Amino acid sequence: MPPTPALPLDWQTFETAHDVEATWFRLASASLALLGASAFKDQAFSAFAFNAVSLPSISLSFDTDPGNRERGHYPPDWSNECMEADVPAIGQLWEEGHAGIEDALAELIDAADDELLEAIEAGYLHSLRKTMVRLEASDAFGQIKTCPRFWTVVTQVDADTDDEERLLEQVRMAPVPGQA
Repeated sequence: MPPTPALPLDWQTFETAHDVEATWFRLASASLALLGASAFKDQAFSAFAFNAVSLPSISLSFDTDPGNRERGHYPPDWSNECMEADVPAIGQLWEEGHAGIEDALAELIDAADDELLEAIEAGYLHSLRKTMVRLEASDAFGQIKTCPRFWTVVTQVDADTDDEERLLEQVRMAPVPGQA
């Protein structure tokens, strides 16, 4: 019996080994294309979140009420909190494309002590933010109808929205490797 490969000891090693950010980008871009061709094709969306409801799961959450933010209803009660359930083709895409990452991450989480678990969670959320910024820069959201002032965020249950916005903005402002 071949030896079991050692688990990565940090998020960056795990991310690289499983090509996490590239996979998330590919799956999210394809999901937006599916959404733009679905029964929701005429719906204008006011917000999108990578909703890290529980490690290692991600939900794609969309809001349709552009006035929610102005009324102070943020985080919103997402109109479509789990778009992967509302559009089955998106759910199947993520189930097939993300299962290997979820399984490996669950194994890593199970083996982690509290300190490593904190670092994994921080890295995971940072990678989601980097993926969000890449989606924004690639104009992936052009595949769906959006409202003016379309809002994006990476969130968790009961997280501080202002803090989440600040952290996402930091990633937006960070220099991109390889660009002058």
